[in-house]
Amino acid sequence: MATPSPFSFWFLNRMANPVLRHLLRTPLGRRPGRRLAALRYHGRTSGRLHELVVMYVRVADTVWVMVGWPERKRWWRNLVDAAPVELWISGRHVHGSAVVLQPGDRDDERLAAFAAYTAVFPKAPGPAADAVMVKVVLDGEA
Repeated sequence: MATPSPFSFWFLNRMANPVLRHLLRTPLGRRPGRRLAALRYHGRTSGRLHELVVMYVRVADTVWVMVGWPERKRWWRNLVDAAPVELWISGRHVHGSAVVLQPGDRDDERLAAFAAYTAVFPKAPGPAADAVMVKVVLDGEA
């Protein structure tokens, strides 16, 4: 899959994501929330609150998010060390702890997560060996 153009990133970040973030926090977000979630976290150094829309796969009490084109994105670096996060999944607000798995980090678990992710999203970018996965372990049942 080709890398999206800078315009595509701009459009998603500035136009579509604000609408989706709002929608996912409402009862109307139940249907798109089956595969899209609003992820909220604090910046590692700034402490600022950030929120973005991510595609996810849930396996039991773990939510997996693949970072598409990680070299172009910085948000996931805030979760390299385990950090608390909030998610809106299917219209429900849940809390969890997130950590990034990069190539070389628990590769068996990371590659299994990539396989689960690509089973749901077969057009996910990049080879498994290069995948950067965010693991969110949910607090309690969502």
